[in-house]
Amino acid sequence: MDFSQLIGNLTGKMTAESSWFTIAAKGGILMVVLLVVSIIAITIIIERLIKFRRARLDKAEFFKELHGYIADNQIERAIQFCEEKERSPLAKIVALAIENYEVGVSKRREIIELALRKEMRKFEKNLGALSTFAAIAPLIGFLGTVTGMVKVFMKIAETGGGVDISVLATGIWEALVTTIGGLTVGIISILFYNYLVGRVENIAYEIDDITNDFLTDFRRIKYGK
Repeated sequence: MDFSQLIGNLTGKMTAESSWFTIAAKGGILMVVLLVVSIIAITIIIERLIKFRRARLDKAEFFKELHGYIADNQIERAIQFCEEKERSPLAKIVALAIENYEVGVSKRREIIELALRKEMRKFEKNLGALSTFAAIAPLIGFLGTVTGMVKVFMKIAETGGGVDISVLATGIWEALVTTIGGLTVGIISILFYNYLVGRVENIAYEIDDITNDFLTDFRRIKYGK
């Protein structure tokens, strides 16, 4: 590919991008609303993904070191070690389980469940807003289409039905732009909402199972039972 071809391709891409931007701009004020909604939705998605990533824990290495402290009867150090992993909900729940091991099974279970719900609420932060955006974005797009069509038919009424077909077609596709925008934002939002909710549920189940297994190991290591 020579230099002139490269310039031609770049110019073509820039023209296409400008064209899409021009089309989107013709959607009117509701396209601005959809733009704001999409920015907020993307911000929530990225922030939640970062939250999940930071909460990851090398479980094999974590429990290997933790079991070592317990085997040496360094219970306070074991709790401190868990608390050092402050970004991990699993480490927090395990620390709580160790601290409350002697209070009885039912009471300990209640404490762990309350703490687990509290931790999961942190992961669910702003997911309600994302769900709302997934629901209202298509409606905003449809509203833009309806209002655009109203303007088209008003123009037809004003001219007594003698509107140029090209003008009519242009008005219709400009009205449909908001539907495309609304559906795009809605689809992306609902996909990521379902994914993130699924991640929260999986984390909760995983923490519950691992904590129960750990308590069995804790009893065996500490008391030889």
